[in-house]
Amino acid sequence: MTKWIGRWAGCAAIGWTLLYLASKAHFALEERIGVTGGPQVTADAYRDYGPGEVAQAQWANAAAGALIVLLLLVSLTSVRRLLPRWILLALLWTCAAMAAAGAIGMLGGAMLTDRGGAVFGGYCAVWAVLLIVATLDFHRRSRA
Repeated sequence: MTKWIGRWAGCAAIGWTLLYLASKAHFALEERIGVTGGPQVTADAYRDYGPGEVAQAQWANAAAGALIVLLLLVSLTSVRRLLPRWILLALLWTCAAMAAAGAIGMLGGAMLTDRGGAVFGGYCAVWAVLLIVATLDFHRRSRA
């Protein structure tokens, strides 16, 4: 893998994650459950939430997206030297695994049921690939 591909993937993963973060913030402001391109959410799904809890849950998801952006930024800058390499690697691999699980779950659900979510599943698949390439690049660069 050439240097520019790994760096490009890291920057693209940051942009891709910012799209997720923006979607979650938008849903939080509207107090809606779900995600852009995800499955249709029924009115029954709101019964389990109290006043303001939907927004809180969506803001927590947006914060998770912000954490992923932060991890990617750290992996691309010299700040990475302040952290033990294995911790950042473990966190980046966890992010990639979560995106891959989202892709499998959403795409599988969209193919096997009529609930929808294929758009977000495809989004997660691209996200997972970008995170994997960025993580492999960090692994390569941090060993040197």
